[in-house]
Amino acid sequence: MKFLVEAFDKKTELLVFDVELPADCDERVKEIMGWTVDPQGWEGYDLTAVQLTEFEKITERKFDLSAYDFQLTANG
Repeated sequence: MKFLVEAFDKKTELLVFDVELPADCDERVKEIMGWTVDPQGWEGYDLTAVQLTEFEKITERKFDLSAYDFQLTANG
């Protein structure tokens, strides 16, 4: 499964950028998201500040919650 953290402008709701998560972190993603079943491969999930902090650790990138709304997408 390919996972992306997507950032959307809070005013326009347009996609500004996305960050692909490493391929070997599927189990960690499931843990962060609290999933008990695997995603189907077409979903999008709004991210909380706590979840986003965990994805910052995985990507080694800082995400600005004041400027953007963030979602995680699962792409099968």
